[in-house]
Amino acid sequence: MDGKPIYYKGYKEAIKKHVNAEEIMGSSSLQSELVNFILEVLHISYDKKKYRIHTNESGLQLGYKDTLAGDIVIYNKQVFTPDKISTKYSDVPPKFVIEIDTNADLSESSFMEYLTRKTEKLFEFGVEKVFWVITSTQQVIVTSPKEDWLIKNWNKDIELFDGITINIGKYLDEEGIKI
Repeated sequence: MDGKPIYYKGYKEAIKKHVNAEEIMGSSSLQSELVNFILEVLHISYDKKKYRIHTNESGLQLGYKDTLAGDIVIYNKQVFTPDKISTKYSDVPPKFVIEIDTNADLSESSFMEYLTRKTEKLFEFGVEKVFWVITSTQQVIVTSPKEDWLIKNWNKDIELFDGITINIGKYLDEEGIKI
């Protein structure tokens, strides 16, 4: 971001060979479960003629030496047309981005500094709304460049877009997942 690398947390240990790359690059089982839950809700509810959903740390090319990745990105199909899909990072801004925690090494900045800067960069790129699912506090931060940022308890219904809602706390309870 901004021409500076942001490494996965634990990269220093991997360089020293105390852990391997897979141990620092993967998602936690909770993060994976939440991505899967959100994708399940989206896939049964969203307008497939209107939106295209990408996941798996989908790469975004914001500018020269300025790349980011998103856990779940939702594109407007009228903007992200088939001819723009390639083997490179996307240079088309998604409409919505959903992030679940972060694996970034934040030893040189705080989580809030990182979250704020990444969110602002996404807004500058053209993203309309960014959701941050924070497992440690069981909250979802809903951000938009045109509105105040909202911090919501994940035990409440949270609208993503077009009337599609998620309730993470309810889902985890139904699945018997305790954190």
